[in-house]
Amino acid sequence: MLKIFLSILLCCFLSISVYAQQDTPLSEVKASEIELLNEQEKQRTQEIANLLGFVLPTYTDNPSYIITFKDPSTNETGVEIDIDDKGFSKINSPYTLPALSIGKHEVRFRFNDESDTVKILEYELIVIPRAPIIDTPQVTTKSITISGTALANSDIIYLLSANAYHSTGTVVSDAGGKWSITIDSEQEFLDGIYTFTTLARKYGFASNLSSPITFTVGEGKIDSKPQIVINDGISFSFKDINMENISEILKGNTDLIFFSVGTLIIGGALGAVIKSVVYNSKSEKKNKEVEKLIKKEEKKEDAKTLREIFGDKEETEEPTLINEEPETTTVEEPQKQESIINKDVFLKKYKMVDPDDEKGVEKKKKKKVKISLTSKD
Repeated sequence: MLKIFLSILLCCFLSISVYAQQDTPLSEVKASEIELLNEQEKQRTQEIANLLGFVLPTYTDNPSYIITFKDPSTNETGVEIDIDDKGFSKINSPYTLPALSIGKHEVRFRFNDESDTVKILEYELIVIPRAPIIDTPQVTTKSITISGTALANSDIIYLLSANAYHSTGTVVSDAGGKWSITIDSEQEFLDGIYTFTTLARKYGFASNLSSPITFTVGEGKIDSKPQIVINDGISFSFKDINMENISEILKGNTDLIFFSVGTLIIGGALGAVIKSVVYNSKSEKKNKEVEKLIKKEEKKEDAKTLREIFGDKEETEEPTLINEEPETTTVEEPQKQESIINKDVFLKKYKMVDPDDEKGVEKKKKKKVKISLTSKD
């Protein structure tokens, strides 16, 4: 009985495990796997785009977008384009897209790569309206009138704000693209600085925000010139700087001053480091050249044997005969100075030669000569 009960329990557990193992539907694939597939597809598309040398943007407000590309094929078979399934046609670089309407467009490129393999590159291009252009506002105590131009027959959505005051609305541009908005107030507008911005919308596609303008209501003049507005995104352009607003920009952006000074300091330090490195490399190179020359000379002398070194000298050295001639030296006798002496001094020294004195007479000594006569027998 116990065995039967255990067998029944075992069959129940096996059936439960079998029913629990079911195939996971495609909709329940992990999100990470889908992201991985999308990333691989983007990478494949980027590799094909690199062959042509350009990437088509997803959004553009220019319906006649210009593209510049290259033909990667070895035989220069050319590049073909297909817009919205109207058929492929050969194009040359640079190519200007036809005036595309507002909305989505399917753009495909067909070409051959370096191995003559056909490649097709697909893009989805969305053409959006251009941002409206705002003219100088006209301000009174109870009304503000602002006009401008935008895409023809498009919705212009505007926003006027100042401190706690906000006003929004929509106006439609005419067939020529002109639009005008008059904002009335039951009471007078409060004094302060007002900001006005707009965007255009057509066929459900909205443009980028227009460049905002600021103006003053109340005391002070209306400032209709576009101002640099701090948005969430950080942006900077040198074309916005001129002699009139450079002082205000530097006052409001002290980080720009620190950045410029820091750049100069870092540049000077890098220049000094590079100069020292170049100088050290040159001096090291010269030292190496001198070492090479010294080593060459040492190798030459090390290659000779002692016999060669001293034998060559013995063979080459010849005795040199030195003709020793007595050197004659001429000694210059010092010139005698004539001295004046009197007779007494003279006689003391030369008594023997005084003619007036008998002692001074030279006496001739008689030499005795002995003569002997001899005869021959």
